[in-house]
Amino acid sequence: MTETQTGLFRGRAEVPYAYGCFGWTRGSGKTWHGGLDLVGLDDPTIRMPYYTAADGTRRVIKGTVVTARIVTDHSNLTWEWGYYVCVKLDDAQTPDEVNYLYFCHCSQLLVKVGDRVSSGDALAVMGQTGNAAGGYDHCHFEVRATATGKGLDPTAYSGTDNAPGTYGQADPGTAGPEAESRLQVITIGPVSQGDADAVLAVCVQRGLDKQGLYTSRWV
Repeated sequence: MTETQTGLFRGRAEVPYAYGCFGWTRGSGKTWHGGLDLVGLDDPTIRMPYYTAADGTRRVIKGTVVTARIVTDHSNLTWEWGYYVCVKLDDAQTPDEVNYLYFCHCSQLLVKVGDRVSSGDALAVMGQTGNAAGGYDHCHFEVRATATGKGLDPTAYSGTDNAPGTYGQADPGTAGPEAESRLQVITIGPVSQGDADAVLAVCVQRGLDKQGLYTSRWV
């Protein structure tokens, strides 16, 4: 658990545009946005959030991954989410009616169906898969009472208001002049192809490959 986690991300979280807010209508009112578009400014990894009460207190929440996939059949509307993760919350953890959390438009999934997850656990990497608006990496975050129900206000979990802005504080381990001046050499492996793909996705997200800071080789 980290004290610098804001909603889904370590460090700061951003709601970039009004059209990414919950309840926003697009296309002259024809399309209703049932979630909240969030950007991790300091870390692209999407994490299991906390529940934040009206008085500001946070509590750990737990659940089970019930979906981790991409849908390519356009007759199924979930294709618009691209790679996404759905977590079903354990019963009686929060006073609201939310039971399902959806994390969408991911570039990489870090969990599988059946995994048990708790606040702070890594779920995926934000991206632009599916019918992602805006042309920027983000997570469409949606909460529901039922798996087929309508989106509900997600702000008790998002760590943000339902309004454009930057929220939270920079993670001292990932941001700021001091962190930028402390360089590390990281060696991982040998690992499976799946784990290698996950590491590469994070490096691409942070631009490390373009800086020549990522290398790999077969053993």
